[in-house]
Amino acid sequence: MDIRDRILKACRDLAVKQGLRGFTMDELAQRAGVSKRTVYRYFDSKESIIEASLDQFMLGATARVEDLLSRSEHPSVFFKSLLNYLSSQGQFIINPSTLGDLRFYYPQLWDKIDSFRIKQIRKVLNHLMTPYPTRLQNIDPLILSTVIVAAIQNVLNPTFILENNLTFEETAQQLSLILTALFQ
Repeated sequence: MDIRDRILKACRDLAVKQGLRGFTMDELAQRAGVSKRTVYRYFDSKESIIEASLDQFMLGATARVEDLLSRSEHPSVFFKSLLNYLSSQGQFIINPSTLGDLRFYYPQLWDKIDSFRIKQIRKVLNHLMTPYPTRLQNIDPLILSTVIVAAIQNVLNPTFILENNLTFEETAQQLSLILTALFQ
């Protein structure tokens, strides 16, 4: 693993335990096994490290979605596999501390994640609507996908999750059940 990747991994590891604001650059450098000066050689700020970590995660998530869609599995299998991926690979981003930090301290990064999420949701829904017509097949696909995206945005977000004392996993699992029911 190269130095840049070690720094990003250290960021993710520390975020799981302490949230995004809970660790210092000194802790990050120590966790990555490099000097603080080396960290700043690769990144100009803590925020740029966090953003690069998010970008790396989103790139991996995009590849996972593409892989799952190419398999043309039943929606219940698709949603379960995707949820497992997010729970295992996205721990640094889906824990309550990180969600709160994104909400309060890095709203521009949350907006970036939200835009990414909307794009991926639309891609998945458009892919699933053809081979698995829903019980709502008489509804315009644009309207249906917009309603589903809005529901996901309003439920799978830091405010809703934190205010209702939920976890990302619980919330995503419930949404997965709803979406699977639509495609039965």
